[in-house]
Amino acid sequence: MKVEIKPLEKVSFTVKETAKIMSTGTDTIYALISSGDLRCMKLPTKTIPGFEIERFMRKALEDQINYTDILKRQTVAY
Repeated sequence: MKVEIKPLEKVSFTVKETAKIMSTGTDTIYALISSGDLRCMKLPTKTIPGFEIERFMRKALEDQINYTDILKRQTVAY
């Protein structure tokens, strides 16, 4: 019996990749992380799991959250 090995799907993304997925800039992603709205892991750089991106986007849509004001007030610390 031959065992088929499938390549792993990408499960986590860099800040730059997350910004591309969400059609925004890296400063916005850093601000969302800093505010606690988007969670990440530090491995050793900030890494965002795919399920977290989906959770954030779903919550923003369901709750009709406008992040514009939050992002204007946020001081980004990398």
